[in-house]
Amino acid sequence: MKPLVAALILASGCLAPGCVAIAADKPLAIVHPVFARGEDGAPEASDEDFVPGETIHFSCQVEGYRKVDKPDDYGKQNVSLKFQIEVRDQSGVLLKPVQDGKIETTVTEEDKDWKPKLHETIVVPPLAETGEYSVLVTLSDELAKATLEKAAIFRLKGRDVAPSDTLVVRNFRFLRREDDVKPLPVAAYRPGDSVWARFDMTGYKLGDKNQVDIEYGLTVLREDGSVAYTEPQAANQKIQTFYPQRYQPGELNLNLAQDQPLGKYTIVLAVRDNLSRQMYETRETFSVE
Repeated sequence: MKPLVAALILASGCLAPGCVAIAADKPLAIVHPVFARGEDGAPEASDEDFVPGETIHFSCQVEGYRKVDKPDDYGKQNVSLKFQIEVRDQSGVLLKPVQDGKIETTVTEEDKDWKPKLHETIVVPPLAETGEYSVLVTLSDELAKATLEKAAIFRLKGRDVAPSDTLVVRNFRFLRREDDVKPLPVAAYRPGDSVWARFDMTGYKLGDKNQVDIEYGLTVLREDGSVAYTEPQAANQKIQTFYPQRYQPGELNLNLAQDQPLGKYTIVLAVRDNLSRQMYETRETFSVE
């Protein structure tokens, strides 16, 4: 019997006297991947769309891991697992820093059906775009000297802005009120109204660590071309994020006077990318009736 025991010890990679590795009934596997909107919440359907800014709770379980008897503690067994979780967008770009973790614990016969659970909290960036996002789990069983990977997919329904190789303004739209979603079909206002507009800026250069440094100003022209209002630097957006923001939303607001002269007005919107020294100008017209 002694040669047989010795062979078992060497095959398991356990060299401590009296330490015996217990082979698992099943092969090492990552099972039951779940995406939920709450911690330990109900799983979302595979065709469910998440949205930018949402918090997603991902979890999965491990089965088939190796257990090794503790030589100095009869009835208890060691478990040693390491894992890494990566979350990437449809282009393979990391959504957040890679999570590294480990599970070092002991189990008993009563825990024979226990499946270690791995967790990851995913805060979706507010400007993430539509697509399929992947969670890649890499698992290492340190006692079995085994490693495997498993990917899980979740869908995101974002707001898409067409990319550009150079600085550009897209999706300029006039609004009736600040919190409106639908743009005005006709950009017409009355004296005393507030003129609201939103737009997207893209094609700027990303600096070190995804730095963005853009600014914009505006000039309002009357029908005869004279200046009714000007603000050379209406806003500056200088930010740095882990996940690259491929576009930046902009907003402007003009308060019309109660005696605002009727007629057509033109907003000259000038955007500057301070990292690439690019400039872009667009002209948008509204009327006061």
